[in-house]
Amino acid sequence: MTRPEQGKSALDDAIRMSTHPRILGPAFLDRCSPRVRRIYEYWDEQRGDRAMPARRDIDPLSIPRDLLPGIVLTEVLREAPWLRYRLVGTAQVALRGRDPTGQPVDGNYLGAHQGLPGDNVILNYRIVIEKKTVVYVYNPLPGPAPGGSSLTQRIVRGNGTVLMPLSNDGDSVDTVFCFSDLDQP
Repeated sequence: MTRPEQGKSALDDAIRMSTHPRILGPAFLDRCSPRVRRIYEYWDEQRGDRAMPARRDIDPLSIPRDLLPGIVLTEVLREAPWLRYRLVGTAQVALRGRDPTGQPVDGNYLGAHQGLPGDNVILNYRIVIEKKTVVYVYNPLPGPAPGGSSLTQRIVRGNGTVLMPLSNDGDSVDTVFCFSDLDQP
């Protein structure tokens, strides 16, 4: 993976060329699942009148218990590997068949163990980081293999994923708060 911030025109070109289903900003609220709406409303409440909340505003104990299994907090780093999983909910861990906490996103995202390219995953993060906006995506997700060692081609019902920016200084995105509404694998 290259450094996320590669220039506005390069990012806009990548978004235009991508066929990955995504919606930028809150326009997804009229089509998302109730759980995605609830986590977005939690994020929105935490930010108040700011562009985005800080990481310290996101308290896992204040997140509704039924949403906790689907959350992921990803740290934005200043040098390679650029993105690192900091907190991964139990549904996310079960879907992967292992816990990627502390690992870089590149090579550890859903589908990486099947050899699926991470271009769209990384692009979604870039959009959140560089445009400082919410990204909503919908795509089928592969489920865990028997024994939980890797992912298989079995499709798990995914009801959408939302990626939301967090910023400790109010300007630079330093954490991405993700939630995937998944049927329990």
